[in-house]
Amino acid sequence: MDKEYNCSVEYDVASTLAQEYVLETIDDKVYLEKYLKFSHRIDTLIIDEELAGEFCKLQNPSHVYLLYEGDGDNSRINKYEGAQGIIQALGANYLATSSAPEKQITHLVNVISVCGGAGKTTAALGTAYWLSRKGYKVLYVDAEDFQTFSQILGCDAGDDETDRIMSSAIKNLTKDNLKDLIQEDFMNYIKPFYGPLASYGLCTNDYLKIVNQIEEQREFDYIVLEHKAGTIDDEMMRMILKGDSLIIVGRQTENATARIFRFLDIIREYTGQSVVVCGRYQKHRPDNLKDNIKDNDIPVSEYVPELDNDLTMKDIFSKCLLRDTAEAVI
Repeated sequence: MDKEYNCSVEYDVASTLAQEYVLETIDDKVYLEKYLKFSHRIDTLIIDEELAGEFCKLQNPSHVYLLYEGDGDNSRINKYEGAQGIIQALGANYLATSSAPEKQITHLVNVISVCGGAGKTTAALGTAYWLSRKGYKVLYVDAEDFQTFSQILGCDAGDDETDRIMSSAIKNLTKDNLKDLIQEDFMNYIKPFYGPLASYGLCTNDYLKIVNQIEEQREFDYIVLEHKAGTIDDEMMRMILKGDSLIIVGRQTENATARIFRFLDIIREYTGQSVVVCGRYQKHRPDNLKDNIKDNDIPVSEYVPELDNDLTMKDIFSKCLLRDTAEAVI
C-alpha cells in the first residue's frame, strides 16, 4: 500500500526480471479490494507484512516475501534496501541473463468462439497463415474434439490407422514422437484426426499438454491454438490467461455480442492483447458489435464476409482475409 515505495522500486525490478514474468504493483486500497474478490495465478508475492495475512488467505501465491522494517532473511525483505533488496531476495532464477544466447520466444495466440458457426477455424488458420507469410515459424493446433480444418486447409484428413498411431504418440508423449505429430508445410500444424478424439481415449486437454511441451522447446515463433467450442474448463482458462494474444470470434448479432461481453467479464484479469473477429459478416444486417466493442476498448480487428461457399485457403490468400488480425497479434 506504500505508493512511494512502489514507485521507487518498480522500474528497477521490472527491467531486471526475466521476460516470462509480469510485474504488477498495487498501492490503491479500492483496487486491492476488487482484486481480492477473484482468484489470480501468482507465482511470487512481495507484500507488506501487515497485509500478508488477508491477501494469502484469499489468494494462493506460490512464493511469498514479506516487506518489513528490519533485517532481511530468507522470506523477508528490508524495505530500506529498495529494489536491490528485492532483486537479491528473488535470486538468479527470476532474472534476465545475457551470459548465454537466448532461445527464441514462443508467443501463444489463443482463438476462442463465443457462439457456434462464427468461423473460428477460419480465423485461426488465416491468422496462422499470414504470420507464416511474414517469415515467422508458426504452428497451428486444433484442440477440438472433432477436427475439420483439413477441409479449409486442403490437407489429408488421415484415416483410422493414422489415428491409432497418432493417439498412441499422444498418450506416450516424448520429445521424439512429438515431432511425428507435426506436419511441416507452408504452415506447420498438428496432423488432424479423421474421427473424434474421444474414439481413441483422448480429450482436448491432451492437446493443451502438447502445446505446453512445444512452448518449452521454443522452436516456433508463434503457436496459434484453436480451442474447443462450448464450456471453458480450468485447463483451457489457464491456457488463455498465460497466452500473449487472444482472438475472440463472434458474429454481429445482438446475442453474440452479449456473449462476448460475458466472456470478457470472466477474463477481466487477462493482461495480453485481445481482439475481436466478426465472422460471417453480412452488410445488410445490423452490426451490434462495432459500437459496443469500441466503448470497451477491445478492437474489432477484422470483418470476415459470409460467402456463398465455404471459405478455403485460396479465399484467405486472394481476399487477404485475417491479414489485419495477424498484424494485430504482432
